Amino acid sequence: MKTIEVNIKAEFIVPDDWEVTEHMPDPEYPEDIRRVLKIENQYYDFFPECLVKVVDPEMIIWSADEGRTEDIIDCMDGFQVNIREKDA
Repeated sequence: MKTIEVNIKAEFIVPDDWEVTEHMPDPEYPEDIRRVLKIENQYYDFFPECLVKVVDPEMIIWSADEGRTEDIIDCMDGFQVNIREKDA
């Protein structure tokens, strides 16, 4: 087995009412604060496989993004992927 490292950088031009904010997905882990995208009153985070919506801001529960992936991808202005094998 070997380890690879993937760095993904994307830039988006988004509507002014979308905001980047801090969010604590699970009150039992208050130190686990993440920066997420807030659209209306919904919180979204990015993962390698897809964009997922935080269903309940008080718990770690994820659901399908209800079409938001397409909305956000439409805002993408730049995208770079850097992949490399890590030294053993």
